[in-house]
Amino acid sequence: MFSRILVPVDFSDNSAVSLRYALELADFVGTASVKVIHVFTPSVATGDAITMSPVGELMAQREEDLKRFMVDFAVPAGVTLDAELVLGFAADKIVEVAVDADLIVMGSTGDADLLEQVFGSVSSSVAQRSPCPVLLVPKSGQFHDYENVLYASNNLSLSRRAVLRLMDFNELFRARVHFVHVNDEEGSHEGQREKLFAPLFSNPDPEFSFEIKEVNADSVQEGLVEYLDGHPIDLAIMVTKNRGFWERLFHRSETRQMVLHPQTPLLIMHVNE
Repeated sequence: MFSRILVPVDFSDNSAVSLRYALELADFVGTASVKVIHVFTPSVATGDAITMSPVGELMAQREEDLKRFMVDFAVPAGVTLDAELVLGFAADKIVEVAVDADLIVMGSTGDADLLEQVFGSVSSSVAQRSPCPVLLVPKSGQFHDYENVLYASNNLSLSRRAVLRLMDFNELFRARVHFVHVNDEEGSHEGQREKLFAPLFSNPDPEFSFEIKEVNADSVQEGLVEYLDGHPIDLAIMVTKNRGFWERLFHRSETRQMVLHPQTPLLIMHVNE
């Protein structure tokens, strides 16, 4: 399912965490290749360098930065690791390259310097626009076999197709799935529950264990964070059908840092109608 993993980096500590996470995930699921890209956008260079140095010189410096960044990562047997420097606007280029990827793994936030602040907003844009699933890794993220997975849903994101997609993903891990339905201020669609979860009950001997929980909260984000705080969840998954749900969850600003929970990676999968 994830034979090609793409890892955008900005040379920050969080990027290093994300690449290490991606390599360990690749080793676990048998991924064939991991590709690292750094997108260089001259307009975000710090100081006066952009007015003093030709783009070619700045690109050469970033090439050296990328080489130094890659030195410390051990590559699992059977996995190929490549790195490429790309010139352009970060979110646009990442989405463009992702056409040939099965999964993007990237940091969920940036908060140290200008590059990381830009990268934090990039993760938001990429997660919304990516043609493939996006795994957002928090700063403290460390990969291990997923034993408990939270599937986040509300009346905008829940669909039969989304549940089927989740089941395909979980064939890799056989994790216990916590289906968490948040009843927020817009209400819930209780009448659809049996129909939506029908794929789980169609097999008399389900391939993985699961439980269905309902949470009452003022917002989807509040309900999910409360559940994550109280349960040993290794991965949160959101399957979205449209941007509306995304904006309701991270609604304050497109540049809002993409953190649902500081210890829990977040996997975004899109399902088209």
